[in-house]
Amino acid sequence: MSNLCKDNRDNQKEFRRKNGIEILKVNLAYSEVEQSGNASTFLLSVIDCLSNAVFGNKRSEMHFLDIEGVYVLLDLAEFCEQGLRRLCLSAICTILENPKSFQYFVEWSSSKTTINASQLLVKLYKEEDKRFGVQIENGIL
Repeated sequence: MSNLCKDNRDNQKEFRRKNGIEILKVNLAYSEVEQSGNASTFLLSVIDCLSNAVFGNKRSEMHFLDIEGVYVLLDLAEFCEQGLRRLCLSAICTILENPKSFQYFVEWSSSKTTINASQLLVKLYKEEDKRFGVQIENGIL
């Protein structure tokens, strides 16, 4: 589906009309943990489809916002594995380019940890600093 919708407005429109965006949202919430890596591969495919079938199409983006897709992306970013996190954050950045998405970003709070979206991004930034061994002394990088 991702390749069919890439740079094709007619296919993106048909995808939206056939409830494809709702299906993407449901599948972004897929959190089955298993050892084979199939869940990660599946989520990678879903994010790729989101990028090609929704982003860049104003009506599709608005529909994704209306069904609270930003909330699902933020939920995914909070707990997904490191490899998927970068793609998830990229998707969040892309949808936040739409001025109407900011309201959803500000309203989100984690159902598990009760942090807000800004706190989540700071937490993820600190985790990346720690992972790469960045040393901060007296608040100076």
